Amino acid sequence: MLQDTAANYPDNPALIFEGRPVPYRKLDGYVEALAGHLLEIGLGRGDKVAIVLGNCPEFVISYFAALRIGAVAVTLNVMSTSYELQHLLEDSEAKILITAEGLAKRFEAVAPALPLCRHLITTAGLKDGSPFYEILQIGKKMADSPPLTEDDPAVMIYTAGLTGKPLGAVLTYRNLATQAWLLRDIFDGTAKDRSLAVIPLFHSFGASVNMLCPLALGGAVVL
Repeated sequence: MLQDTAANYPDNPALIFEGRPVPYRKLDGYVEALAGHLLEIGLGRGDKVAIVLGNCPEFVISYFAALRIGAVAVTLNVMSTSYELQHLLEDSEAKILITAEGLAKRFEAVAPALPLCRHLITTAGLKDGSPFYEILQIGKKMADSPPLTEDDPAVMIYTAGLTGKPLGAVLTYRNLATQAWLLRDIFDGTAKDRSLAVIPLFHSFGASVNMLCPLALGGAVVL
């Protein structure tokens, strides 16, 4: 979807963050670079990529990079404590965590108890000195995306855990696509529209309404 939109609207702003636009051409290139890095460190189809980020360009890039290699994006609440994070990473069987530098200590406190989660990428923004941004600048290319079906898992979102520990709910590629197109029809959306992302993107509603729908149309997401 993102590749198609980038081909049709390469110069349209895809993201607007702190007043600065990221055009579709650049966003797609960033996604490709991170996807190539994920493949290089051994991740692939079906592997879980945990994302603990607020509403920033790095969240969108990480989300689509995971999907591009056929992995599952596990979007987690940025307010999770170390104890909660340990359960979420262990339960999801995540092999990598992508998070902000200021949140990395929560992972480091429980990392010895998470032998499966062997990789950590931190970000301090799209600027020099940020490990995440350095990966994007290398610009590693990847082969074609693996063959996937509409019913393959794409995203895992955790419930509030009102009756116990949070449980992971899996969304398929079909789920994501139908949500995006349904919202397009409801809003009569076009490539000229902008979506103000106030609800967290790690929430299923935020991701569908504020991210997937406008990016499917060629519109802009204001973060």
